[in-house]
Amino acid sequence: MQGHKLLNAHIRILRKLEKAGEEGVVASELVPERSYREFVLRYLCIHGLIERQKRFRGERVFITEKGLSLIYKFNNGHEELPD
Repeated sequence: MQGHKLLNAHIRILRKLEKAGEEGVVASELVPERSYREFVLRYLCIHGLIERQKRFRGERVFITEKGLSLIYKFNNGHEELPD
């Protein structure tokens, strides 16, 4: 992501979402601490890497095509993992 700093924690979240597929993941399972959760998920959402869907109780998070593309680049060694 040119111009944006991704942390290892961001990459781990994207990989979990990739594995979850169309089911997505409950937001609190991705980032248990509420204050961190909002900050991290908002960052990834603003950059188009995830989609957030509010549900009756809570929120589910899904990886976007842009997020998948980024993960594939990392998996194929085209990008260096962040420090």
